Amino acid sequence: MLYRPAPLDFERQILVFLHIPKTAGSALDEALKQGLGEENCLLTRAENIGQIFPDRFRKAHWRVRKFLREGRFRLRGRDILLPEDVSPEALGRFRLLDGHFSLGKEPKTGREPVYITLIRDPIERFLSDYYYRFEWAQDKQERHAFRRFEVDHFVDYVYPRRAWSELNLQCRYLARRGNFNAARESVDRRVFLAAPSNRIDDCLGLLRPVLNLGKVQAPRSNVGRIRQIRAQPSPGAVAKIREMVAEDIRLYDYVSTAFDQLVRAV
Repeated sequence: MLYRPAPLDFERQILVFLHIPKTAGSALDEALKQGLGEENCLLTRAENIGQIFPDRFRKAHWRVRKFLREGRFRLRGRDILLPEDVSPEALGRFRLLDGHFSLGKEPKTGREPVYITLIRDPIERFLSDYYYRFEWAQDKQERHAFRRFEVDHFVDYVYPRRAWSELNLQCRYLARRGNFNAARESVDRRVFLAAPSNRIDDCLGLLRPVLNLGKVQAPRSNVGRIRQIRAQPSPGAVAKIREMVAEDIRLYDYVSTAFDQLVRAV
């Protein structure tokens, strides 16, 4: 990691929070808004990462549609992640860009990006994402029937499709592919601070001298309602999840060790 306990120069630098879904990022986001001022923080549109594809044909079709959609934005001279009510010229006033996008895909401001992110236990992140999407699928018109499957059924559905689905999501956010070695290189060479999601307070402690945050605090994250009342995964399902997110597990262990060493050294 590139961490240094020196204040950022917002004239030439901008803080960029790679908010990987279901990693307690909303709690860190709230604390950053308190410290920097909400008017100085921009929530971007989300990059579409983490798809489960029924087959290889659907994956190829989705990629073509994504390419064409992004092309329409490029022809308009706009970044696809920039909200419609924000002009490219207004980007200069923000101190924080925050959103679900991979490293390097954030809207460009002409300033040096200073990347921070949270990494969560991958099995917990997988399950949190499943229960969140399961609840959403009950309330909305969800075209993918597998989003309504109970957890063991869902895991059994994804497991044989893992070769062409976008798993190891945390590696993908850091390296655009589900590979630990590539993600580790990003952490070492490009990321200012990566922290385990269960150590947000320590993360804020490291960011205080960098951002002049004062005594801001992150709200506590709660277990989702649906997760508390729905069936829990069987040991067999957990074993399959562990296999499917093996690269993310290596990343989580690596970041946890590196972060602990950093906290001890500062």
